[in-house]
Amino acid sequence: MKPTVEAYTVALPWYERDDFRRLWELAHDRDEMPGDYETWHAAALSVMNAWLARGRALQIVTIRPDEFLAWLETERLPNTAATRLKYVEQKASGAGSETSGIGVAANSGRLSNSNN
Repeated sequence: MKPTVEAYTVALPWYERDDFRRLWELAHDRDEMPGDYETWHAAALSVMNAWLARGRALQIVTIRPDEFLAWLETERLPNTAATRLKYVEQKASGAGSETSGIGVAANSGRLSNSNN
């Protein structure tokens, strides 16, 4: 059986700068997360580069506060890293998932930091 792209794809959460503070404040595990967008963003780029170096495809799923909080309420789940990952994986595998592309710098093979 030939492997599919899905077998090599990793779903990763993405936060927009304008949404980050609200999502952080509502997280039950915020003491385990960076409290500012710049720190989170740098760590996210590092994780993305590590996955890309392993030959994995990335599907970036943007977490929007209102939609995510409604999902948590429906599922009766706390806002933790595990549930954020579950949400992202469901969005990535579902029809019409909201994803955005990532930039790869041609000269270094690393993600470009085009959001700053």
